[in-house]
Order: sequence, then structure tokens, then C-alpha cells
Amino acid sequence: MKKNRKKTGRPFLRDLFKKKPLAAASLIFLLLLFAAAIFADFIAPYPMTDGAMQVDVFSKLQKPYLFMNAAERESARALLAVSGGAPHWLGTDTLGRDVLSYLIYGARTSIILCVSCCVLSTLISVVIGTLSAVLGGWVDLIVQRFVDGWQCIPAMLMLLVIMSMLGNGIPQLIFALSVPSGIGGSRMIRSAAMGVKDAGYNKMSDLMGGTSGWKMLRHVVPNILPIIIVAAAGSLAGVILMESSLSFLGYGVAIGTPSWGYLISNQGKSYMYVAPWLAFAPGAAIALTVFAANMFGDGVRDLLDPRLKGGVGSYDSKKIAKKVARLTGVLPERVPGERFIHTSVKEG
Repeated sequence: MKKNRKKTGRPFLRDLFKKKPLAAASLIFLLLLFAAAIFADFIAPYPMTDGAMQVDVFSKLQKPYLFMNAAERESARALLAVSGGAPHWLGTDTLGRDVLSYLIYGARTSIILCVSCCVLSTLISVVIGTLSAVLGGWVDLIVQRFVDGWQCIPAMLMLLVIMSMLGNGIPQLIFALSVPSGIGGSRMIRSAAMGVKDAGYNKMSDLMGGTSGWKMLRHVVPNILPIIIVAAAGSLAGVILMESSLSFLGYGVAIGTPSWGYLISNQGKSYMYVAPWLAFAPGAAIALTVFAANMFGDGVRDLLDPRLKGGVGSYDSKKIAKKVARLTGVLPERVPGERFIHTSVKEG
């Protein structure tokens, strides 16, 4: 006879699309942005040549083609007939570079920074947090006091000091954004590791002669993996926002590298009244990407964080209370300030 096997879990993506449609839509947006960054040379109307954006000297500060009237579009077509290019759907900058192409290549910069910084900062957080929790004692005391002192320094001030010492460039940005974020994020990883380090399987590992490194890699890290994923997903928006802020202040990517923040600081700020699209287009790209990253991070947290799965604070608390009432006979009753409390029991 075939045994009936009850499924104990559901695929993450199915739960994401069913329970968190906004987070799922944000994931689709981020994936499209990732694809645009990879295939920028094939998608951009004016692809880069020899590592530099193409310049259309006949179309400097041209108004976005989407917002032109009939006469302006006719004039733009005449210029395009001379230059032989595609319409500038989001306009051009002071050098005649296509803004849409610039945004697509700027997405490549943001994606490189996001992936690199998230991986590196998460590794730093996991190493510091788990070692501090597993070793304990004076090691934990010294490490946590160092983390406390580090978190007292404003993040932007720390980034400006590091970038002023290292100079502009993508590798420097990756280091400056990853290390401070990893040290600060180790506190959450340590808290999660402290909750599992005294479990029975860890004590059994100690009795069998397991080292601290073995216990950390074999028992602690796998059991706090949802917390690690939540921390990594939550750092996406911060990386994009910090990179844009540093580029706006002049401490971001090297000159000539497409960047959304650099476009705002270099041209959007100076030509706000003459060519507002130079500030609005990259600003909208930053806002949409940060919003999507935040929504996706929140969705991942709600689905994977053990503290929010199946408890009273979860989104399914009403269904859980009704099921408990049906099975046990306990009547749920709503009161101000509480989700549900059980006050009466059915007799018979």
C-alpha cells in the first residue's frame, strides 16, 4: 500500500506570489533590472563604444521624445536623419548622450555594487556574529564592545572618510559599503546564533570533541540561514541609496562610469530648471529600485523569519486562531491591544 505523505512545506516562490503579491512584483522588477544590466549592450538605444557613452552633438539637452509636440518631433526626426540614431525617449544631457541608455548602463553599476556588497557584507556579518556567539566569554565581550563603538559613528560620515582615503571607483565603493554594513549587521546574526548555540545537538557536538569551527559551520549557520537570507535581502535598498548619495556628493564611481547618482549631481542639479529630466529620470530610477528592494526584503522577511512564521504576529493569525478554536473548542475573542485571547471553552 502506498503511504500518504503529507507535505510539510511549500515552495518559497509559490508562497511569495500567493501571499505577497507586492513583493513578487518587486522581485520581477529587480529581475528585469538585472537582465537589462546584463544585456545593456543589446538593449540600449545608444550602446557604449570603447567604454564610453555615445555622444550626439546635434542633440544636446534635447527634450524627451515622449513629451514633444508635433513640431518638436518633426525637428527631432530631421536631426536624427542627419545623425542616423534612434529617438531620445528620455532626452539627452549637456553632452548629447542619450539619458535612457545612460540609465540602463547605470543599472549595471548598481547591480554590480548590490550583488558584491550584499555577498561581502553578509559574509562579514556571519563570520563576526557566529564566532562571537560560539566562542563566547571574553572574545564575545571584546567583539561586541567593538561593534557598539562602531555603530556610534554615523554611517555617512564613516563612508565619506573611507572614500576620501581610498578615492573614487567601484572596488573602493564595494569595500566602503560592505565592511561597515557587515560589522553593524553582525549584531543580528549574533542574536540568532545565541539562540541555537546551546541546543542539544551543539552540546552533543561538544561531547564528541567537535571544534568551534565545526559547530559553527555544521550546526549554527544552517539553523540561522533564514535570518541570514533576510539580512542579505534587507541590505539591497541601502546599498543603492548609499551609492547614489556618495555619487551625488562626488565620492562615488570614477568619472566616466554611468551612475544614477552621478548624473543627478553632475548635471541634474545644475540644469534643474532648463532640463529637469536630467534629475527626474535618474531620481525615479533610484526611487523605484529602492522601493522594490524594500518590498522584496520585507516579503522575504515575512516568509522566512522564524519569528513571523505561524505565530500570532504573522499574517495568518486569524486562520490559525479559527483552526485552533475548531479543534480545541476554545473561542477566540478580540480585545483592544491584543490579536486574540482565549477566554471561554465550549462544554460538551
